[in-house]
Amino acid sequence: MYLPGMRRVTLVSAVLVVVADVALLAVALGMFFARPATTAPSPTRRGGASLPETVARHVARKDATSATTSPVERSTYHPLRVVPPQTAVQQTVDQSLVQQSAQGISVLNSSTWTAPALSRRFGPIDSADLSSATLYAMAFTQELLDINFATSTRRQLLAWADYNDAPYCLGHVPASLAARVLGVSLTTSSSPSSSPVPSATIWSKFAASRMSWSVSGLVVSVSPTWTQALSAGWEPVDPLMGIYDVSGSLRVTSPGHDAVVKSISFALTLGGALLHPGYGAVALDNWTVN
Repeated sequence: MYLPGMRRVTLVSAVLVVVADVALLAVALGMFFARPATTAPSPTRRGGASLPETVARHVARKDATSATTSPVERSTYHPLRVVPPQTAVQQTVDQSLVQQSAQGISVLNSSTWTAPALSRRFGPIDSADLSSATLYAMAFTQELLDINFATSTRRQLLAWADYNDAPYCLGHVPASLAARVLGVSLTTSSSPSSSPVPSATIWSKFAASRMSWSVSGLVVSVSPTWTQALSAGWEPVDPLMGIYDVSGSLRVTSPGHDAVVKSISFALTLGGALLHPGYGAVALDNWTVN
C-alpha cells in the first residue's frame, strides 16, 4: 500500500527555492544577523495566535461523483498590498529573497497551470473560516487531504487549490507566475511519492483500489522562523501573510486492507487570497509523513 513517502527534501530543485518560504526567511535572517546589530522598530504582530491552537471541526463530507467544475475568473478580486518601512533589516532580507527566488522562475515558467474552478466535490471554504488564519489553515488542510480517490479527480483538486491561491510575494516573482507557486508546491518533490498531491499515475491506482484519505487531530501554530522575522523588524508586503506549522493524523483506508494511520506535518504559508476576500494559501512545504 502506498503512503506519501518520508520527508520531502527542502530545496530539492530550483523551484523549491521559490516555494520554500521558511528556508528563504531563515537564510535571509541569517545574513542579516551576521552583520553588526541595527536597531529596528518592532513590527505589528501578524500571523495569528502565538501558541499552538487546536480547533475541533467537522466539515461535511462531499461524496458526489460529478466531475463538473465551475471556472472562476482570475480578475474578480485583488489582495491588499502595503509598502513596509525601508529599515536596514527590511532591505537586507528583501535583497536576499530576491536573489534566492530568481533561481526558480524558469521552472515556474515551464510549469503546467490549472485554471481555478470549483466543483461539487471540492467547493468553496466556508466564509466563516476566511477571516481566521488558524481556521483557514485547518479548513484548507481538511479539504486538501480528505480524498475519496474513486469519486474525485486530481484535476478537480488542483483547480480547487488554484481557486484558493494567494499570490507569492517574496522576492521578484512576476505576477503572471506568482499564482502558480501553490500548485507547484503541492505537486513538485524529490520523488513521485513525497508530495501531498499524488501524481496522475498514482492517483489512478488509488482510484482503482478505492482508497480514501482523511485527516484528524489538526494542530496549527505560527512558525518560529516567521515569528523571528517579524521580531527582527522585517514586514511582508502582504499584510495577511504568515507561515504556519501544521500537524495531524492521516488515515488511509481501502477495501480488504487494515486502515493505516500516519502522522503528518508541513509548513503552510498563507496570504491574501487572489479570488476572494480573506485568506488563501501561498505554498505548502516540508511535507513529512511518519
